[in-house]
Amino acid sequence: MRHLRELPRRMLAAIRGFGFKQWFLLVLNVVLVLASIGCAVGMNMVGGALTSLTAAERFRGGAESRFAHVACYLPVDDGKSEEDILSFRRTLEGRMMEQSLEAAEGGRLYLDAYHGVQPVSISAEGGSASVKAVGVGGDFFYFHPLTLRSGAYIDSEDLMDDLVILDEEIAWRLYGGTNLAGMPVTINGEHFLIGGVVARETDFATERAYPGDGGVYMSFSAMKRLNEDAAITGYEIVMPDPITSYAKGVVSDTFPIGAGDVVENSRRYSFSHLWEVLRSFGERSMRSNGVIYPYWENAARLTEDYAALLLLLSALFAVCPVVFILVLSIRDIRRAYRFAKVKIPEKVDAAVEKRKEERLEKAYQKKAGGE
Repeated sequence: MRHLRELPRRMLAAIRGFGFKQWFLLVLNVVLVLASIGCAVGMNMVGGALTSLTAAERFRGGAESRFAHVACYLPVDDGKSEEDILSFRRTLEGRMMEQSLEAAEGGRLYLDAYHGVQPVSISAEGGSASVKAVGVGGDFFYFHPLTLRSGAYIDSEDLMDDLVILDEEIAWRLYGGTNLAGMPVTINGEHFLIGGVVARETDFATERAYPGDGGVYMSFSAMKRLNEDAAITGYEIVMPDPITSYAKGVVSDTFPIGAGDVVENSRRYSFSHLWEVLRSFGERSMRSNGVIYPYWENAARLTEDYAALLLLLSALFAVCPVVFILVLSIRDIRRAYRFAKVKIPEKVDAAVEKRKEERLEKAYQKKAGGE
């Protein structure tokens, strides 16, 4: 206990005895440790910036089961139809039944959504514009919970498909406001009603990835009616993931994507995936498979790049302090070894000699007492 109480005093005395070299190394390593921690915190913040990547966490709720969010992006000339989606759902449900995966009573085992993109002309009493329309199906707005300024989302269960959702940019261009639920618009010569107005995400990645010329959401069936060549180019699903990459493997095996891409959003910021991003940092920017990512996937890839760089910087900043601590530890271990090698035998010999002297003294005293 006395040694522990004296430890701070000894440390303070040692610090007071530092020269320029010792102070420089101390300050340098403290700065590097703080920089490493700052990069790690920044990586965590970047990883939580996008609400479009939180569907699995929200769907899981308080359940103990693991779920994964998997997204598929198809080449523009090899899209799918709604019949393909229904066929995949049947195959998926059969696969999960084989694995004894069952939903809780009154719940659902998975959620999915799909989309296609087409250029359209939209007009109203306040003006007109040429924009990209996103035809959606399934639970699209669960995966992409854009903030409603007015109205409501498109419901996949609605029998009518004459409702559209405008983002704020188009709402202001067409009507000069956002409280537009029930107002009429014309898209490619066909009449629709505004179901709601949404605000775009305000995170740094989406602001970089979104083109900024406004957009419209409608049901995919309505888009197909406007353009019979419209095809589904993106599919997302949240499903059970009892073992790592199970969900991604099932989707890759049963959902034909051709030259498309399958990504697991739930593991985008894991160390293993960020390491893969670093390994393919330059090559991943080159696209030759005909896939055109929607803005939310471009935003996710941007955050991946930032997170991977921050992970690398955090590791690099930590190298010097770790090596410094390792060197000091090795030096202390060597000192302790030398001390043990020299001092301990000396103390043992001294203790043995003292014990021998004590026995001799007792024997002498016993002999003297006998006389």
